[in-house]
Amino acid sequence: MAVGVLAMLGCGPQRAGKGTTPGGDGGAAASPSERAAIIAASDLPDTIAKPLPGDPMQVTVHRLSNGMTVYVSVDREKPRYLGWIGVRAGSRHDPADSTGLAHYLEHMLFKGTDEFGTLDPAAEAPHVERVRALYAELREVGDDAAKRARIFGEIDRETQAIATTAIPNELDRLYATMGVEGVNAFTSDEQTVYIGDVPSNRMEAWAALEIERFSDPVFRLFYPELEAVYEEKNLSLDDPDNRVWETMMKGLLPQHPYGAQTTIGESAHLKSPAYQDMVDYFERWYVPNNMAIVLAGDVDAKTALPLLERSFGQLEPKAVPTDLPGKVVPLSGRIAREVVAEGEEAVQIAWLTVPVSHADEPVIAVMDRLLDDEKVGLMNTQLELTQKLPEASSFSQSLREAGYFGVRGLARGGQSPAEVEQLLVGVIEKLRRGEFSEADIEAAKLHHSVDRKLRLEFTSARANEMMDAFVTHQQWDDVVARDARFAAVTKADVVRVANAYLGDDRVVVVRREGKPEVAKIDKPKITPVKIDPSRKSAFGKRIEAMPAAQLEPQWAVEGRDYAHRKLPAGDLIASRNVRNDLFTLEYRFDRGYRKEPLLCYALDLLELSGAKDRSAEQFQKQVYALGASVSTWCDAEHSSVSISGPDDKLEPVLALMDEWLAAPSFDGKTLSSLRDNTLSTRMDGMAEDRQLSSALDSFAKYERRSAWLRRPSNRALQRAQPNTLRKLISSFMDHRHRTLYFGPREADLVAKVVPRGKRHREVGEVEVKSYRRTAGPRVFFLHKEGAKANVRFVLPQGPLPRELRPNAELYSEYLSGSMSALVFQEIRESRGLAYSAYSVYDPGDRPRDASGLLGFMSTQADKTPVAVETFLELLRAPGVQGDRLAVAKASIDQRYRASRLEPRWINYWVIAWDDLGEPTDPRPAQWKRMAELGEVDLEAFAKRFADTDVIVAIVGDRSRVDLGALRKVAEVQEVKVEDLFSYGPFPAAPAEARPPAGASAPAPA
Repeated sequence: MAVGVLAMLGCGPQRAGKGTTPGGDGGAAASPSERAAIIAASDLPDTIAKPLPGDPMQVTVHRLSNGMTVYVSVDREKPRYLGWIGVRAGSRHDPADSTGLAHYLEHMLFKGTDEFGTLDPAAEAPHVERVRALYAELREVGDDAAKRARIFGEIDRETQAIATTAIPNELDRLYATMGVEGVNAFTSDEQTVYIGDVPSNRMEAWAALEIERFSDPVFRLFYPELEAVYEEKNLSLDDPDNRVWETMMKGLLPQHPYGAQTTIGESAHLKSPAYQDMVDYFERWYVPNNMAIVLAGDVDAKTALPLLERSFGQLEPKAVPTDLPGKVVPLSGRIAREVVAEGEEAVQIAWLTVPVSHADEPVIAVMDRLLDDEKVGLMNTQLELTQKLPEASSFSQSLREAGYFGVRGLARGGQSPAEVEQLLVGVIEKLRRGEFSEADIEAAKLHHSVDRKLRLEFTSARANEMMDAFVTHQQWDDVVARDARFAAVTKADVVRVANAYLGDDRVVVVRREGKPEVAKIDKPKITPVKIDPSRKSAFGKRIEAMPAAQLEPQWAVEGRDYAHRKLPAGDLIASRNVRNDLFTLEYRFDRGYRKEPLLCYALDLLELSGAKDRSAEQFQKQVYALGASVSTWCDAEHSSVSISGPDDKLEPVLALMDEWLAAPSFDGKTLSSLRDNTLSTRMDGMAEDRQLSSALDSFAKYERRSAWLRRPSNRALQRAQPNTLRKLISSFMDHRHRTLYFGPREADLVAKVVPRGKRHREVGEVEVKSYRRTAGPRVFFLHKEGAKANVRFVLPQGPLPRELRPNAELYSEYLSGSMSALVFQEIRESRGLAYSAYSVYDPGDRPRDASGLLGFMSTQADKTPVAVETFLELLRAPGVQGDRLAVAKASIDQRYRASRLEPRWINYWVIAWDDLGEPTDPRPAQWKRMAELGEVDLEAFAKRFADTDVIVAIVGDRSRVDLGALRKVAEVQEVKVEDLFSYGPFPAAPAEARPPAGASAPAPA
């Protein structure tokens, strides 16, 4: 490729024999001595050829010749590995006048290079360069609306020219055909990380694709991708929890990028994005001696390192700019802030603490557990078990340059923020006074070790820990030693640290109920980009043609992977934990609040109660001291009680569970507090976006059979008495149930220990799912002010015949199996109609259940009618695109070959198969049948939706959503919030208490 073209297109670390930097000839490669000096100055971790003693992850750390660090943690559970590529650069490194840059650069690194993502890099080059120049011009014109409109119009035209040769999402399509899953990326304060879950036979292709991605990226289709970034920003502005967090961080660190800048970016900066700053940022930070590759799973350093050296080793090292520390200013006094949002009211308090490398960091981690862990932390016992607050929690974070510690309390109706703050501070004062025991600390340490074992069952936890070590500049031996430092913490340490950091100098953020006034980003008009799924680059074809040894699928086999045993109360399903000594035991009932309206309420009360003569705190601490936990779960159709912990403690924990269920210490005071908090939480939920969207969707689909309309009314809760609820609990185990055990023991040994219940009463069948019948297409619309609309679809069908389940699975993959699949590409990438969009076929949980094609998208409210119409056109499209189908089939084939059922979750797969009437693992037959399916088969399956009356549920703003335009698509029925819930009238809330004397009024955020 000519140097002149590279000057316009390429941007990235210099690669031996290829590439240069924008605006120059790239310069000569560094000499060996210069390379060595650059690498030595990059503050890289020491290499570790053999795992350190006492390292449960058995990590090795390696260095490529160009300074790129490689971490490896081997796990042979399945023939896959997580491949994470991380950069020590995030939003903390954004220029102060170009915030959000690291994040939208992350988006752009999915667009391809001069080798893939386009059919003709030379043809697109002048248009890419013109877009760069236009964005520079946009930053010069400020807020001049006419000039901005002209520039956006020209950017749109240049984008259309680029699209004539572009291959959108070729990266994701290539990964889909290879069986790579979870392709994504994330940006935070100190890092940007690109992730993939890769079949172990595809490392060579993965490395070839990733080195190309980071060598010569081309930021094509920048304009439509910004639409997604704008939507993401608007979603963050609509999220009260996000606004509370950002307000807290600005209060804590107003002069540091951690607090002064947000990862998504300031609206003013996003309106005029700095294209050239993005290029410069990539050049500055995306260099090999500032990057790490993390491999966790079925991989060996011996085979991986030579391959990585041949690929990533081509990148030229470059001096990394001095990462100047931000300014951390000590807090002075109580700094009050307020966030106005609909729904719940809450108080969040935070203090500055220490960075990750500080000696006090492990003490703060212990302190966090002492405050909030299971149900025995001070926050839990003092505030939640007593129901002084509906919810209370603590949190802690140590970054490279600063740290913070916080607590949060949810207010119930009529409870003032001042009272909530007072309760939270009261618990902190108990901590500062040392009102806890050494036994509490030892139990917290035991649970830390249990949690460590549990986390290491998952490669994602391993990858995350290794990447965190790299981006925070920690040596791996320090990471390994942290467990020992944690174990050495004493009560005196905690009291000292609590008094040192958790004092009067703090930030208090009040989330107050009200209608917020949040300015949203207005998005420019974008002409849809035409997408041709048949396009392939020459590079992409070479990647697809790379040879790889074929993996063979492994199915779940009864007797080897799990066991069924008949118990008096129902089936036992048991599977072995061969990784560690932990167990989980669950008693699962097909009985919820539909059959027994007050059952879930009784279980809620049980969670706040002790056993026999022990208080709730005493009982929970007794369980906690064993390294164990006990919990319940309940919904409309199901309920359960579960215990977990070290397997040698199974019998004593089981005995405690028996006491808890047989003789719960219910009392009127706890029930009264639970009732007040439940009613308050219900009222708050009726203003929350997620809950409203769920309730409307359920109402639209199931009418009066909606789960939200089956819940007991407020009056029923008010009338409930302790004795009535106690009887529901004492007889709980006397109903038929299934018992699920995952742990080290053999099934026959488990069967001797776990049977429970005396009478084994029948519970009846789970309700057969059936959808609402409508005379024509119907839109159910719920008004809620805001910039976005949440839209859900269903095209109802009858029960799905067993022989068509493979068709349904393949059709789901075809529609939304990846970012290169039909729905995401056409809705987001081509037209910019939604930030998120997907569709999947729901086959039902049981043979008699109705099935249906489901869809979801979150869109800008004023785009709702066209977005709905476009989505329906896709779902009802008469034909099947052969190229997309080929990708879907290849993706599913590779998934079945390279995936294995996680041992911890295999019991739940078996339950699902049992419910469907499958005596054995049904996947072998489905895999074989999907390989046989072709376009004709899938088109025949898709035709069933052509004339199906769609049901649409939309939560949006009536003033922004054109209901007249929606009526051209379907009949529109507006519903009220009270139509969606069974609660009925709420009691009048008490007047809000006055703030305590001397409390200052919070300043608006």
